[in-house]
Amino acid sequence: MKSNFTLLRALVCTLLLFTIDASTLFAQQFSTCTAPTMKWENAVLMTGTALQPGAIYKFPSVTPGVDAIVTILGFYNGATLTSIDDNTFGYSAAWQPVTKTPTVQGASESWVSFKIEFKNSVDGSEHTYDCAALSFIDVDGDNQHVREFVASKQPDGYSVSNITLLNVTVGNGNGQNSAQSFDEFTKADGPILNYTGIDTTSYRTNINFKYTNVKTIDEVRIGNITDSTFAVQDRFTCGYFAPIDMPFQILPVKYSAWDAAVINNKTVGLKWTTTHESNNNHFEVERSFDMTHFNTAGIVLDGMALTGTGKSYEFRDNSTELKGKSKIYYRLKQVDNDGGYTYTSTLAVKLETGTTAVAMQVYPNPFTERVSLAFSSTENGLAELTVTNANGQQFLAKRTSLIKGGNILQIDGLSKLQPGLYFVKLAVNGVVLDYQKIIKK
Repeated sequence: MKSNFTLLRALVCTLLLFTIDASTLFAQQFSTCTAPTMKWENAVLMTGTALQPGAIYKFPSVTPGVDAIVTILGFYNGATLTSIDDNTFGYSAAWQPVTKTPTVQGASESWVSFKIEFKNSVDGSEHTYDCAALSFIDVDGDNQHVREFVASKQPDGYSVSNITLLNVTVGNGNGQNSAQSFDEFTKADGPILNYTGIDTTSYRTNINFKYTNVKTIDEVRIGNITDSTFAVQDRFTCGYFAPIDMPFQILPVKYSAWDAAVINNKTVGLKWTTTHESNNNHFEVERSFDMTHFNTAGIVLDGMALTGTGKSYEFRDNSTELKGKSKIYYRLKQVDNDGGYTYTSTLAVKLETGTTAVAMQVYPNPFTERVSLAFSSTENGLAELTVTNANGQQFLAKRTSLIKGGNILQIDGLSKLQPGLYFVKLAVNGVVLDYQKIIKK
């Protein structure tokens, strides 16, 4: 990203655009929809104090007869806003807000929150676009102590390059709906590496958030993850509407499954399945307690795969470092024979501190027609059961209520499954409790 070296500054490019999503869920909607091409220029302060929470800006005629209205919702954990639209770098037709890191050194996650609305230029009524995508380009770092992140509240979908340096997490919507929570957000954290220039072909650091029938983008967060010794700096964004696709790139490893679950509140089990491997040397399981600093928890060699249609791998983390932790983050680093590497998305698991969880017992195993699951829950709520094969293909999903204390749940309808290896996973109130291998006779 380009920098203004008066204050060590890096540039994040944020684009509102239409792209083709690989997800089949949204493919039909977007394939028949043409996104608008917009110009975000000449911002006018309508109400409030400039560059402060509550200020509302108008970008006139982003498309003929339509204005974009941007509201500054708030500053969090020391972040501030330096400019609502800076054209020093980037593209003159882009929306280019500039956010500043906290002025006090310390490890933190800070951001500025925005709301975007589309209004009729004549009467101020709401305008709805059939489809649009809010895309962030060149989400990276300063090569030392700062990583950028972007987040959108409940988009209809998102896409990244199949070789990406971003760690993407999708909130399940089951947590607290608060100004500090990301539970309702899709969030992408950039790497510490800095990529110079503003280039829409920086596919490894791009993410496209997708929307259909959009008149309001409720909340967008632009922020930074800093360590304890970062230099105070401004971070630039640039955004524009344009039809841009991210091309297919050849992956050294293709995954069909990547999952994590808590076992006995002392061990985290991780499993992943590959459908294709080329030039793969090994995997490194990386662990973090703050989503910023990752360390290697273990190494899994290519030859350690389990049996199955694809190659299936398992790793169990029972390190003493887990003691007393409430939330842990994991990602896979796949390392090529020539030393190159790529990352998977980041998974989060929750530990119930101060309590002792009871592992799930599955019987009979091997099974023929049905299996039963016995476990203990610390609360009333909803249990979600899924059965998948070694390639991650789901064959059964079931939801049922549960009670605090001992529970026995039965899964029927398994007689038609082909003999072989499967996995059963149990989630309680949105948190994965356990998964286990089961064998169909």
